[in-house]
Amino acid sequence: MKKKIFICFLALGYMLYAHAQADLDTLAGRITERLRHHAPETVYLQTSKGIYETGEDLWFKAYQLDAQTLLFSALSQTLYLEIRGENDSLVWQEKYPIENGVAEGHVHIDKELPPGDYFIEAFTSHSFHADSNQLSSVRKIRVVDNISGNAHTSDTIALTGTEHFSILPEGGNLVHGLPARVAFKATDGRGNPMEVSGMLYENGRPLQPFSTLDAGMGVMDFTPGKGKTYHMELTGGKSHPLQPIHAEGISLRLSGQTKGHLLFTVRQSAGLPRQPFYLLGQQRGVVCNIARGMLGDSIMVKILLDDFLGQGIAQFTLFTHDMKPVAERLVYLFPEKKLNICVTTAKKAYFTREKAEVTIRVTDEDGNPVQANLGVSVFDEAYHNPANPANILSHYHLSTQLKGKIYNPAYYFDEDNKDRREALDLLMLTQGWRRYVWDAGTFIPCGEAILADGISGRQTFKSERKSRDVNSGEQLVQVFGAEGDARFIWTDSAGYFLVESDMLRELRGGYIYLKPMLGEEFTPQIQTKGSFHVIDSLRKIKPRNYPLTGDMPQPEKKYEANIPVMSGDSIILLDEFTVTGTKGRVYRDKFMGGLDNMAQRNLNPAWVCECPPGYLNDYQPGYTHHPSGGARSGKYDRKRLAPVHGKIYRMIKYEPREDGVWYVEDIQEIEYRGPYYSDEELMRMNNIQREKGYYGKREFYQPDEFDILSSVPDSRNTLLWDPGVVTDENGEATISFYCSDINNKFKVHVEGAGGNGLLGTGKKEFRVMRNVKGLME
Repeated sequence: MKKKIFICFLALGYMLYAHAQADLDTLAGRITERLRHHAPETVYLQTSKGIYETGEDLWFKAYQLDAQTLLFSALSQTLYLEIRGENDSLVWQEKYPIENGVAEGHVHIDKELPPGDYFIEAFTSHSFHADSNQLSSVRKIRVVDNISGNAHTSDTIALTGTEHFSILPEGGNLVHGLPARVAFKATDGRGNPMEVSGMLYENGRPLQPFSTLDAGMGVMDFTPGKGKTYHMELTGGKSHPLQPIHAEGISLRLSGQTKGHLLFTVRQSAGLPRQPFYLLGQQRGVVCNIARGMLGDSIMVKILLDDFLGQGIAQFTLFTHDMKPVAERLVYLFPEKKLNICVTTAKKAYFTREKAEVTIRVTDEDGNPVQANLGVSVFDEAYHNPANPANILSHYHLSTQLKGKIYNPAYYFDEDNKDRREALDLLMLTQGWRRYVWDAGTFIPCGEAILADGISGRQTFKSERKSRDVNSGEQLVQVFGAEGDARFIWTDSAGYFLVESDMLRELRGGYIYLKPMLGEEFTPQIQTKGSFHVIDSLRKIKPRNYPLTGDMPQPEKKYEANIPVMSGDSIILLDEFTVTGTKGRVYRDKFMGGLDNMAQRNLNPAWVCECPPGYLNDYQPGYTHHPSGGARSGKYDRKRLAPVHGKIYRMIKYEPREDGVWYVEDIQEIEYRGPYYSDEELMRMNNIQREKGYYGKREFYQPDEFDILSSVPDSRNTLLWDPGVVTDENGEATISFYCSDINNKFKVHVEGAGGNGLLGTGKKEFRVMRNVKGLME
């Protein structure tokens, strides 16, 4: 009989275990399904420097990483790039190809661009969706007329007398009788931190003082009581009430943290029955750990960190036995797991025009070498913008993980800041706080991609009768590049087509032109879906999530550079200008120029004969070298040349005398000004539709050993921009470059990602001094 009872207990225990395991599997499945609908990749923008003068080129590198693993992602093939002013005015809009998760290119800063701060925004088909709640792939730059007159403008504004003060209990709620940790945060009218102090009051009596610890954030511990009211009164008299105290409930508190585990304390109100609970940990959308226990009054939960992804924010959610979420805590894990990028220069100082050498060594947290993909820039320190606090670590580990704007996020990744780990935990308690209202069984899916990697469109027909005459199968569409080179694509039976990214790469360098191959009697038309229109319609309703900066002064300019810029072939480059003719005639690419020439030949009666010196015929009434009648009558059977806009030609006018002999009435020279057809007119005349293709590629100029010997002054402020540095199996790379004539301190800035999901930054400074001996010679 005892044996049977024992067997029954074993069976009951197995059933309870199986039920608990089923609950865990159901919970994990529901959470995973919810998190699966997040955007699968994120983009970070690295620029060659932080401040640009008008007329310069801005060089950039875009890192496209998997949102979970932080490995390079190959999902999207096209980078959509926009630059907008602080008033949201659009100043740049182009597309660039993405190769193996990396896009790189340049942007021309127009000479007429007003000085100020500008935002570079990046979009891809798998990082930007219709329900994206904020714009995260953003980079801020500053544009100035002249670096010598650059004055830093602080993002901090004068207070209006009212600050924003947030009170944020750990876990979400204050419960009677349960020890509580309460974080608080004080900011000004634009979100910049404020240092405050004051007193916590219980039922109107002072309980304990408080003050901020870092960046306007602070924390205090106390045990709230039922039926009591609490408020925090700031020095100066402003009062802020705490939330009402719950009579009973469950609390979650982080009690300890090491490199290998976390300790949480879970408590519930006295008198509540023992009940099972679940503590779920997830990181970047991946469920990493689920702990289960029985809760009496309190229990310590040890979470091992072996299954978590690496450095970054982990979200721990406490669920009751019926899978109801009741508390949440964000914890920053593994700050040491990153790329350690050590940058060294062969010398601490170089002479102007001397060849410099930089060595980069990349290791992981254990000192093992790492092969990493890096972007490297070397630039004059006057073009460094200390008011721009973003880097690749802060972008992927903070800005894309937390809602709202973070103040100076680079602070948390600078190892010189000894309190950065404590400050990070304050950030987790404040910036990531929310009272839990989430139903784990519901989610808002991100939906299908709204941006195409190529150019999508459809061929339609104006005439319904003629459209029935067209075979319902596929039809050809001709695709031209800016150079006039052509490709062909097929539509499907409904007329839809896609110019894929591979073809855009082949035709890179400007617009893409599409022309239907059916005859005019079918009146075919091409309609394209422009992705930039989709972006612009959606981004207006999404806040730009970019870090806040404090009042950090700009470095003082150490020199005046009134010397011209030298090109690669030792030619002095003047300020950029555009050559235009009268009547608004502007530069056209080769394809559009060909359409214009064809229109001039077919629609313009003027022509040039081969008779020396080449007369202009039929440009003005009566002026022709080959009149149609009289003594000079006869058909001109040689080649008729198309006149060139802006060229000087001779015109001659003949008149017959009474005896029938023709004589020269007038001879004059005239500048040919042919009829002007706009791009829109030319495309309409030829039934052509166009869309932006990939922006053209340029190489960053670096002088060689011959250029550097030129006597032309060299005022390059960016000595090196190399977005494609890859370290070898020893984790090393060496780069060399020539210094310019600028006598100042220069910065080496390195950012990058490894094949192991680690990210890192590195920096170094060196001095360039004037070569007195060279000047004397």
